[in-house]
Order: sequence, then C-alpha cells, then structure tokens
Amino acid sequence: MVNPQLKKAYDELCASPNDADAAWFRARGYSFEKVLAELLRLDNLDPRTSYKAPGEQIDGSFFLDGTVFLMEAKWHKDEIPASTLYQFKGKVDGKLVGTIGVFISMSGFSEDAVNALTLGKSLNLILFDQRDIDAAINKGLGFRSILKRKLRQAAEEGAVYFPTEMDVVTSETSSSVEIEKLDYDAATDSVFSEQVPARDWSGLVVICEGSIDRELILQFAKRILASIQSRRSIKIVVAMGKYSVPKVANAMMGYITSEEKILIVVDGDNNIPKTLEMLKKNIYFDRWLVSMPDPTIETWLGIDSRVIRRQPITERTRMILEAAAIVDIEELKNRDQSFRTFYSALTGT
Repeated sequence: MVNPQLKKAYDELCASPNDADAAWFRARGYSFEKVLAELLRLDNLDPRTSYKAPGEQIDGSFFLDGTVFLMEAKWHKDEIPASTLYQFKGKVDGKLVGTIGVFISMSGFSEDAVNALTLGKSLNLILFDQRDIDAAINKGLGFRSILKRKLRQAAEEGAVYFPTEMDVVTSETSSSVEIEKLDYDAATDSVFSEQVPARDWSGLVVICEGSIDRELILQFAKRILASIQSRRSIKIVVAMGKYSVPKVANAMMGYITSEEKILIVVDGDNNIPKTLEMLKKNIYFDRWLVSMPDPTIETWLGIDSRVIRRQPITERTRMILEAAAIVDIEELKNRDQSFRTFYSALTGT
C-alpha cells in the first residue's frame, strides 16, 4: 500500500530544482537516509540510522528474520564503482558471521562493479537501485517484500542483483511491470498482469547487461515492431553485469511460459568464444539464444563505447536515444550478424 506522506517526501527528493547546488545535493543525501529509515520502520524492520563504528561510518542497519543487515545508501550523479562496493563489503566482512550488506545506489552500479562481486568467492551484499526504491515507495510494494525476493535469488542463483521490474515493450508503448506479479494462465497459455495491455505473450524475454543496453534495446524493439506492425510484447530484463546475465536468466525461467524464449544480449569484448563458453557453462536450460555485438553494443550505433560510458547517466541516455532513432535498421541488419540475430528473435522470423 502506498504511504502518501512517504511518497510525497520521496517525490520532493527526486525533483531536483534547476538551480540546485552542492549544498542541496548534500542535504538530499541526509534526507534520503530519513526516507529510507521511515520505509524500513513501516515494514517493522527495526531500523537504526547512521552511526560511527571504530574507524568507519555506517549509514544504517535493520533486522529481519534473525539476520542483521548493514545498509549503505548513495545518491550520486555517477554509477557506483567497484572500489566503493568493496569498501562497503570490507565493513560487512568484519562483522558477525551471517551479517548481510544492503547497498542502495540511486545512480545505479557500474557493470564492472557488479561483475567483480559476482565473480568473488563470498556473497554477502545485496544491491538495490532507483527502480527498486521507486517500486517500494511509489508502487507501495514496501522494502521487505523486495528484499526477500532479492535474498531468494541470491541464495538460489548467486545473483547479487535481481531486478524488481522489467520493461514490457510494444510497437506503441513501453511500461514497467513487476516481475513477481506476472501470473501464468493455463487456459490461454499466456502470462498476464493487470499492468500489461492484452498482447501476444508468446514472445521473447531479452536479458541484457546494463542500463545502456536496456535503453538501446527498448528503442530498437519499438522501431522494429512498429515497422512490421507486430502485436508482440517484448520483455526486457537488466542483469546489471555480464557475469550476472546467466544467473538472472536462470531465475527468469520461473516467470515465463513454455512458449517463450530468452534472448541473451551481451558484449563480445573482443573474445566471442570465451563469452559464449561462459554462457553455456552457467545457463542451466536450453531455450535461449544469444546476440553478441563485438566488442560492445554501441557498435550497432557506430559510436565508440568509451565516448558514451564516460558521460553522466542522463547524457548517455540522450546520446543513445538520439543515435537509435536515426540508425538505418536495414543497413545495420545487413552489416552486423549480432543485430540480425536480435532482429530475427524480435520478429519471430
């Protein structure tokens, strides 16, 4: 259930004024901690606000089902790098065995950061991003329910990040749908949700690495479906890292119909055989195919990925949207094998 007071306070933090200075953003950080504390309190998670331990600062903690969680919350302009996650992991590692860390980044996480955690020997961090907090507050899902889903996927699949929502794209619209609210209707052999328009669900689930990939895939999907006047609905799920993709793919098998396929879109990184071997080794089902742009997905746009990924998130999104809108899809399909695979999977041809 949506809490009006909490939603109002959160909405105010999300709407930064045009003349906001450094002091405003610092104040937002403190206010965000208070919003999170209230969100946890509403879920009876016994939150403790920011405190100092010997030689370190802890943003907060809470308690759930016999486990203590340490919390770190950041609202920066840029994605959180691996170094920041490892610094927090060090704090968690030094506490009682069984303590789990929850890192909340409203600007997301760099893919190399999530990859580093995924490939690590021990898993004691769970990651939240802005879409998770939006769902908890604006959609009234609450923090507890989202955390429990993430914990389950971390325990079953080893996923440090599992998304709360996915994008559903048609030729006309795109919308966010909570993954857990999808239901299977045996009578029609389809997945449905109150939030999703009636469409052909015998379609495709696309699992990609990160936010850049998501924006690009979403725009291309809308253009391609519109060009062939298709009524298919394509689902897009972000894994937040190349080595998280197989883990998220395995978890998603519990949410799709027997008719749907999973399309993996990952960067080849100048070593397609090694990437393909990694996927085959870690994906535990057969109903998948892969589109592997090489070295990165930005090659579809003719843009150097190093140029885009140095930009702030808002600028990156703008560049992606502008470039995707003018790319000649037929020419791209003819020159790039990975895009042909992507196109065929989307159109069902």
